[in-house]
Amino acid sequence: MGYSVSWLAIRGKDPSEVRDELGVSGTGEHEDVPESPLLGADLPGGWYLLFANRCDYADNAPLAKLSRRGELVTCAVEEHVMYSSAAGWRDGSPLWSIVHDCQQGAEHLDAQGELPPPFASIRDRLMAEQADRADADYVFDVPVEVAKALTGFRHDEDIAGAPAEPFERLVARRKWWQVWK
Repeated sequence: MGYSVSWLAIRGKDPSEVRDELGVSGTGEHEDVPESPLLGADLPGGWYLLFANRCDYADNAPLAKLSRRGELVTCAVEEHVMYSSAAGWRDGSPLWSIVHDCQQGAEHLDAQGELPPPFASIRDRLMAEQADRADADYVFDVPVEVAKALTGFRHDEDIAGAPAEPFERLVARRKWWQVWK
């Protein structure tokens, strides 16, 4: 088994506004580990997290709309094929993106745009590990670690300073095919 998840974190907007824009509502039910299909959580530094237990959620979200009047970071992880991605948006426009797809090679890394400051050191460290040890996919962690450096969140780690059950279950108010309209 492996993770097949995606998430987005938004800073600069009220969480209720974000949920309204996505057509979801909080249930008041919380989890310590994000196991439900869609969850929300407050992160350190003023970020609000939307976490989905499916890899394509963040890519299909209305990122331009969500990032208006704010900053947005996305991350997607599909461990079954060792694919990971992260992207940054601000004020309705994409700023940068980082993609690793092991199916294109163990050292595949497509990084574009105005990359955030943590990118270079994270890339260099993990590429060096990949060169030293071919027994694992270290480059996979480049997008994931950049997203964590910016937001403080990583899908397979606890949220620093969070309450015991930080993830609130969310439900869609519309059918899945109507959510992004």
